[in-house]
Amino acid sequence: MSELTFKFTHEGARSPFTGYAWPRGEWVEAEGDIALCTNGIHACRVEALPRWIDDELWRIEVDGVHEELDGVLVARRGRLVERIDDWDAATARELARWCAQRARDLAAKRAEDPRLRALAEDIAFNAEGSDRSGTGLAMYGTAHAFELAAAGGYQDERRRQADWLRERLGLGRVQSPGAG
Repeated sequence: MSELTFKFTHEGARSPFTGYAWPRGEWVEAEGDIALCTNGIHACRVEALPRWIDDELWRIEVDGVHEELDGVLVARRGRLVERIDDWDAATARELARWCAQRARDLAAKRAEDPRLRALAEDIAFNAEGSDRSGTGLAMYGTAHAFELAAAGGYQDERRRQADWLRERLGLGRVQSPGAG
């Protein structure tokens, strides 16, 4: 049974680890043994997206899911269904700035902790930098700032980031496989 999930890619629908150029709308099938982080078609549920930020976000249909761990699925085959056009450089910067503001607010509440202040400054720097990886760094740093403030803060912040992506990009919309 197939299901719709998401996949971040480099510009031009290129896989970040292998450089594979995904054909749009065509099924791609993995050969050999399927294993997470080793071989297969990898995709994410919304809750896993904050860990995989990249240039382009795609809705991907996967079939033959072999395993899932923390919202990351590995399947026998998949196909890019549609690009999420609202995910672009401006939206990435908006997300980075949102994270930077959250880190600054946290540091202000805990003014006695110089680590949080320093981390908030680094996050703000990354959020404004010209390097597109600044969004991922801002997200990661903000999650760590919340972990410094309270045990379990990292996971809570990653959930908030996933919620931001879901709401801002309308990722909660239901779409049937094969559409688009």
